[in-house]
Amino acid sequence: MDTKMSGAKTEKSKIILNIQMIQTISIIVALTFAVRASNNILQTGIPLLAKYDLSYTQFDVGILVAVMSAAAFIATILNSRIRAHYRRYLFMIFSVIYTISLLLFSFSNGFSIILYSILSGLAYGFMFPNIMTSAGLFEDKNVRERILGTYTLALAISLIAGPALQSLVLAHYPLRTSFLFFVPLGVISAALSPFIKYPEESVVRKRISVWSKAGFKVGIYTFLVYSMSTAMLLSFGGIFAKSSYDASYSVITLLFALFFTGSFVTRLLFSMHKVGRLLPYVLLMMGISILGLTLIFFASNIIVYSVAFVILGVPHGLGMPIAMFSINRSFPMDERNRANSYFTSTMMLMQIVMPLIGGSVLQLIGFRLLLLYMVPAVFVLLVLSLVTVNRKEL
Repeated sequence: MDTKMSGAKTEKSKIILNIQMIQTISIIVALTFAVRASNNILQTGIPLLAKYDLSYTQFDVGILVAVMSAAAFIATILNSRIRAHYRRYLFMIFSVIYTISLLLFSFSNGFSIILYSILSGLAYGFMFPNIMTSAGLFEDKNVRERILGTYTLALAISLIAGPALQSLVLAHYPLRTSFLFFVPLGVISAALSPFIKYPEESVVRKRISVWSKAGFKVGIYTFLVYSMSTAMLLSFGGIFAKSSYDASYSVITLLFALFFTGSFVTRLLFSMHKVGRLLPYVLLMMGISILGLTLIFFASNIIVYSVAFVILGVPHGLGMPIAMFSINRSFPMDERNRANSYFTSTMMLMQIVMPLIGGSVLQLIGFRLLLLYMVPAVFVLLVLSLVTVNRKEL
């Protein structure tokens, strides 16, 4: 009798867990898609709007992108220091602000675009790490990594859908008007914001040295590898395609769709495997990064340039899940929000630094040579990853 009752309770627990998983995955997928797709539209569309509609120089474009990323960076740092109860309300408030900023870009001028970029950056900086943390709340490692895999797939899908939809819109409407078509994504994120889950936190906040964890270091190294090229492609890749190959806005956004399609296919294949050691994946993504960066240097036409975009989509697809798996394996649940916030702040910091470097250096050496100079940096990060993983297996 006791055995039957125990079996019934176990079965009931499994059903409850499955229902919780479905609810969590549905909310995370929808919210991730809405926030990341719309944010990607801003990352690729704002540089084009500033350059060709508002007469910004390439250096000015770099400053603008850096300002938006700086706002997000500040928000992620603040997010790491705020308790879950208050983060919940801030998330809801900033999801509304984010929606409004999407609307306002269509009516921006040379000054107001800076203000709207700051608002959207602050909102994104508060929203993104909390979605990431919510995706890793389950204690069971297999369940958690399955949901994290689904989360990264949702990211990849949103990054394909955003440029693809924008390309379709730009084939019929002006660049400035195109931002209006993505306001509904902001509305969806605002509507779903009350349902995001937050981890339980102890009353006494522990001091967490995230850099002492090998998993955090590997996560940062892999992120740096794919983010360097991604930041340059998003900020200046479209401008280069237009100036070098006379590509239309519609073709430019299709290039980004190809890039994120490569990322999505990679993440799909990654999610189909039970992930053991992370080092083989780290080596693979860094090797492919070198190939893609080198190919852009030799690209003589838009076709070869497009192939390079697809190739560089592979490390983009591997980088985020590797980093998330590495970090989630290294921190207990009550420390993950702070670890994810620091990780996200590093992401935003790179998006500040790289456009500034790009906007300055592009004037001197050009886009092709700038990407080629990233190859030695990838080698250095590869060595650092090997040293770190050898000290502690991940």
